[in-house]
Amino acid sequence: MVKCLLRVKCKQAGNPALCGPLCYAFLKLQGESGSGGIWGLAGIPKAYTGVSARELPFEQENPVAYAAVQKYCVDVLGKVAKGCGLYLFSIPQSDNAKGTGTGKTTAAVAILNEFLVARTIEHVTKQRRIEEVPALFVNASKYQNSFNAQFRGTPEMQQTASAQYYRLKERMLKAELLVLDDIGVREATEAYRSEFYEVIDGRAIDEMSTIYTSNVPLTDIAGLLDDRIASRIEGAAIPISFRGVDHRKAGLY
Repeated sequence: MVKCLLRVKCKQAGNPALCGPLCYAFLKLQGESGSGGIWGLAGIPKAYTGVSARELPFEQENPVAYAAVQKYCVDVLGKVAKGCGLYLFSIPQSDNAKGTGTGKTTAAVAILNEFLVARTIEHVTKQRRIEEVPALFVNASKYQNSFNAQFRGTPEMQQTASAQYYRLKERMLKAELLVLDDIGVREATEAYRSEFYEVIDGRAIDEMSTIYTSNVPLTDIAGLLDDRIASRIEGAAIPISFRGVDHRKAGLY
């Protein structure tokens, strides 16, 4: 059975008379299947189901990053309301030259999950309704692929791809909290860089929180994308470094 993400905050958790798959809060957050609801619509990879700030696996290797994520999650609604962004990046090492598997995505999803839980509580207690999906997880490479798909295939395929791309872009601009995962993996065309800049610039202007993860420091983003993108991210996100071995190889993260 899929764990309810609300279980730590809910006074009825474990009560057989009230806690179950028909709970309104659970259905709003996770749907009948446990992987639906607003959580399912947020696009979080299923491998990260149930990730929370209380169970982050990198405290020993990255105590500063761990503390920063915990601090963000304690006041996640306040941080997001203030437009506080984070840039979670890896420091390459001899035993992990690409900086992968150090816990950056896990940290970003933990924040996103904590935010969705907090917004669901606001919704069910009638403090602030959820009108649209409040948070969104987008892999940067998949976003780039979505943009490129507009220029491939038959005219009908291009038209469909274009409609899908602009729906995704609109959601990215509107989400209260956006996670842009794995940015700077590959170089991009000028056209794509302009589109990407529009998203991060629009969110920065509207003071909306964006959490970035990357395997490279922000200084390298300028070379992979461009200076204005790096500058915009730097002005809207606090850099937090991660180091360590690639735990994905051992199936830990």
